[in-house]
Amino acid sequence: MPRQIVRRSEPAILVKSFVSFTMIFNVQHRALVWLAYGLVSLAYLAQIATPLRLITDGVDYLLQASSAADGFGFLVHGQPSMRPPGYPALIVILEKVGLGKSWAIVALNCLLLGVGCWTSYFLLVHSFGFDVLTAQLCCLLTLLSFVMVRNVTYPLSDVCYFGVSSLCLLLLIRAESSALPHRLTLMAASLAVLIFCIELRTIGVALLPAFVWALIGGQAGARRASRWVLRYKALSALFVLLAFIVILGAGSSLLHSRYFKFNSPIFQSRGLLGSVVSNLRDHTTEWGELVLNAPTSKLPSVFAFPVRMIGLLAIGLFAYGLSRKAKRFDSVDCYVLGYASIVFAYPWYDTRLWLPLVPLLAGYMLSALRHLFSARMLRPIILAYCFLFCVFGILSLGYSTRVTFAGRRFPDLYGDGRFADTYRVALLGEKPRNENAVSPDALFLLRRYEWRLASK
Repeated sequence: MPRQIVRRSEPAILVKSFVSFTMIFNVQHRALVWLAYGLVSLAYLAQIATPLRLITDGVDYLLQASSAADGFGFLVHGQPSMRPPGYPALIVILEKVGLGKSWAIVALNCLLLGVGCWTSYFLLVHSFGFDVLTAQLCCLLTLLSFVMVRNVTYPLSDVCYFGVSSLCLLLLIRAESSALPHRLTLMAASLAVLIFCIELRTIGVALLPAFVWALIGGQAGARRASRWVLRYKALSALFVLLAFIVILGAGSSLLHSRYFKFNSPIFQSRGLLGSVVSNLRDHTTEWGELVLNAPTSKLPSVFAFPVRMIGLLAIGLFAYGLSRKAKRFDSVDCYVLGYASIVFAYPWYDTRLWLPLVPLLAGYMLSALRHLFSARMLRPIILAYCFLFCVFGILSLGYSTRVTFAGRRFPDLYGDGRFADTYRVALLGEKPRNENAVSPDALFLLRRYEWRLASK
């Protein structure tokens, strides 16, 4: 009898042991992930100590902010800028509360980078159906992406837009599946955030289709709307006419916008075929850099073509992953499709254009790979890739930290040397060897926003 009792309890003991092992395994993985988050966050916070890192677009934003803070409006040398005033307005607010210095600008970027990763985690769980650990790892890789590491230290709107637009998407995805009274409340909040997104970056207009999709209730609402259209054809035709008029008005505004006037000569000089070829070359390079987690400027020139091929493959995976989600198409897909369409048509090479989509693009590509390969085959490949991605990300953070604490060597280590003489004059008090090499705008902004100079 006792022997029978032992035999009957053996399966229960085995199951209990397996459950205990699984719990310990999961706890260890979670602990490692949270440890990695903590270390990476500390590395980002260290960047708050960096001197003001100026680039061309950043000079434009800060000139707008300084003009507005002095009561002259968001102008650059007395003229309107083609860049929206949302980000300069944030700098003005920092100035008004006594925090208008370089460290606060980077701290603001770090704060909204954290918001963006936090909201992206929920988007990956709710929209892509990822488990907790997968979503956390995608967000960790986002933090280790070189475009995040590089741009969090710049006075640019990209990282702030990432945080605010991700929050808007989270509100929309929640509203899409909510009952009508609660949906309207969420839509009102998301509308306010959406307007601010457009003020931060003009490409925030890509959120408008997602807003409409959430407003009608997603796929279920679209089916109801199609039945309503068939029932009330005359009224539906009136709505279509009004929508057409609105689209024409938006198109007219686009044709007269500063962005279109700035970029139209490029399209005209390249021609249709030349524009397609140039855009394909530029955007495949951008995607290759995102996947490799390394800019081509830091790689030997022989890698240029392989990087483009990797980028082309990544775009294909993204398209396949997006098509796989068609049956459960939601506000996230609507936004990403609109955003990507705009950037693919943009006639410039700049990997930071994709910065707000980094965790979502990872989600689409991972979804595609899961459908194309078995878990047994995919797991070691993903682990090896994540390892290499993290290594390059850590190197990026390490180099950025080195530049942050470079001291007197900062003018030599930072950037492409465009503002090196200006930094030597402002930070080191040196006399310029060539007066023409000193940027008056950059020198003015350093004297205004660099806290080390304010303490002298």
